[in-house]
Amino acid sequence: MTLFMKTVIKPLSHAASAWVVLATVAGTAWGYDSRLHQDLTFIAAKELSLCQSRDDEVSQGRLTALDTRYIVRANVAEAASNLFTRMFRWNYYAPGDEPPKAAWGLIDTRFKNHVEQLIDSLRNNEQREERLKTFGRLLTYIQDVTSPAHVVPVFTTRWWRLSFYDRFDRYKIDANRLADDDHDYCGRVQAVIAAQAKATDAGAVAGLLSATAELTMRAVRAPIDGFPARWSAYWQFAEREGDFGEYGPAGNTFGERTRFRCGEGTQCLLLRNDPLYRDFAHSRHRDAVAATMEAMILLQNMALKQSIALKPNGPPTEARSALRPQGVRLKQGDAASATPAADQ
Repeated sequence: MTLFMKTVIKPLSHAASAWVVLATVAGTAWGYDSRLHQDLTFIAAKELSLCQSRDDEVSQGRLTALDTRYIVRANVAEAASNLFTRMFRWNYYAPGDEPPKAAWGLIDTRFKNHVEQLIDSLRNNEQREERLKTFGRLLTYIQDVTSPAHVVPVFTTRWWRLSFYDRFDRYKIDANRLADDDHDYCGRVQAVIAAQAKATDAGAVAGLLSATAELTMRAVRAPIDGFPARWSAYWQFAEREGDFGEYGPAGNTFGERTRFRCGEGTQCLLLRNDPLYRDFAHSRHRDAVAATMEAMILLQNMALKQSIALKPNGPPTEARSALRPQGVRLKQGDAASATPAADQ
């Protein structure tokens, strides 16, 4: 019995322990909460619809409200991926062309390879339903590069402190403020249309990811208004490019009452839901909405290039009902899906 314990049970227990640690450490390396992804995508669809109603140049091939719901469905599903997927594919951005490093030879620590696979699938698949699903999954990563921890990046799991996610990723979106903002969403869409005319599909997506991530990194390096400190007090860059950074002196406390040392013998204090937190989060969420709108334009242009144009809204037809995934029934309240997004 003793021999059996030493040769079989003990190795198995070590292996099981390793899997538990791996699941705990890697399983939470994700981005925004799935509900935030849903909100960001719906807000972007509404803003884009408003831009398209005012400008004929961006109105071709517009997404229907029903299309938007299938995109959101895939967007949310990707953000809420199962534990096994999260264990082996972490959700962190890798700048530049250098291939991302694998942890322990098993785990893809950056999402670059997966994004490239999604772009290939989006470009080569002519089935409309599958294109919308793939696009929804791709949106997850485009939106996540507005989250500082996933761009700096900082490994968000601190199991020894019972901390399993970055607090910014759960910070509530102010939908009313985003809708009322005087930000020139339509102007950014126009600029994307001009840029896409000179880029390949893969290049356009890579450029959008890079530009959006750069805005986030710039914001992290920016000063905290009124304090002798920068937002990197929360997310600190690594000294060597390509490595993971770490939480700064403020720690993983975004949105909470936080006191930390800043400057020479000075203490900085931010209160719970401080206006400084709200303004910083709003700017990142606004960038996420703009990037989502730009990505939607990219999808429409790809569809038009391949002569699979996404037709304007109209009465429900067999072709449109074919978008419905097998085994899924739309609820009675989803009849609104047959109306333009701008009307909602």
